[in-house]
Amino acid sequence: MIIGIVFIIIALAFDQITKQLAYIFLYQEPTSKLVVLIPEVLEVTFAKNTAAAYGMFEGQTWLFYIVTVIALGMFGYLYKDVNFKTKKIYSISIVLFIAGTLGNFIDRIFLGYVIDFMRFPFLVYIVGDLGRFTNNWADMFLSAAIVLFAIDLFFFESKRLKKEKIEHEAHQD
Repeated sequence: MIIGIVFIIIALAFDQITKQLAYIFLYQEPTSKLVVLIPEVLEVTFAKNTAAAYGMFEGQTWLFYIVTVIALGMFGYLYKDVNFKTKKIYSISIVLFIAGTLGNFIDRIFLGYVIDFMRFPFLVYIVGDLGRFTNNWADMFLSAAIVLFAIDLFFFESKRLKKEKIEHEAHQD
């Protein structure tokens, strides 16, 4: 469990440092600088985000606080089952859920908005206008966590349950 806490701290620090670098190097009133790092693949800019994903619930800060506290409670509960030896994908997903949620929560508490700075223009070809949004590492952690959690749930959880059942039956005899 200690290794999970270390990973959460590292991911959270990385998220917060990159957001501060975006603020320092990209933020200019009244607009932000746009830097194309890899044409049609990766751009960086500075954006103050007071909404949820895809602009939903713009300015509903109180709602974000409530949802975040509930989410952190759920992820904290799931964290009790983290085990990097027997549940690698599950454990990584829970760590990413916590780091991503905390990363954006820290911004909302101290800044009143979330700092977003990465754009992936190629996503426009895959998901349409949803690919035009700007995000940050905390968002990336959350997206990866969802995918990894689903992979664990659909492909590995049933194998673990079967193994536990066999071990339990062997101890009964």
